[in-house]
Amino acid sequence: MGVRERKKEKTKTKESTEPAEQEQVESSPDVKETITEEEVHTPEVVVEVAEAVETMEPEKQAEAVNETVSEVVVAEPDFVMPSWGDVEETEWMYGIPTREEDRTLWAEEWSDYLLEWTKEKKVHVLSLATIISEPPFKDLRNKVDSFKAIAAVLIDKEVAEWVDKKKRQLRVYWRPLEDWVDILYQWALKTGKLRLDVKSIVIQEIDEDFATLPEKDIQIVLALMVKKKLAEWIDEKRGAILIST
Repeated sequence: MGVRERKKEKTKTKESTEPAEQEQVESSPDVKETITEEEVHTPEVVVEVAEAVETMEPEKQAEAVNETVSEVVVAEPDFVMPSWGDVEETEWMYGIPTREEDRTLWAEEWSDYLLEWTKEKKVHVLSLATIISEPPFKDLRNKVDSFKAIAAVLIDKEVAEWVDKKKRQLRVYWRPLEDWVDILYQWALKTGKLRLDVKSIVIQEIDEDFATLPEKDIQIVLALMVKKKLAEWIDEKRGAILIST
């Protein structure tokens, strides 16, 4: 099977109609026209819309343009599908390959995608429950084994670690803790919030990316700030620091 096997191609059949037949279709209310994507987006349609707007009163032109734009805007998906597509396009990517060399490449592909997925979603701890319910992971066969195989690659790359002994929760470091030190320090200087502690960050700064970090990791970030002399402890046990300026 090759992991980079070409996707199944979907072909579309475009029906051609002779001029005489077109006239018959247009005049018959019982027949629906087949409109291709190219016909929908022809320049002529755009010109007609533009001309119609130009004939309107000035104060109504802006409203008409806004309505036209709102109709054609396509909402972005909540996630980006992997490059190989969904289970219907590349079914073989949703099951663990039997050959070892294919299995290695398969796990590499999925681990790269998983790392990007967690970064996009700002997920720090990925659980098996997420794999079961979230697309495209929910389409994986043998989800537990697949999860462990993909996680093993990230762990080997030192960008992940198991949170629990049962290997049901995976901490994914899509951004190193050292980077969070700089982010938190610059944010503190910018906002003037120089007295920080773990609880206040988690509770009061919920709109900031670093607030979603596990509390244990926030404690480590604060300790690194002190180590780098960017802050000093007020209460180390409570995880409270004073930012140096």
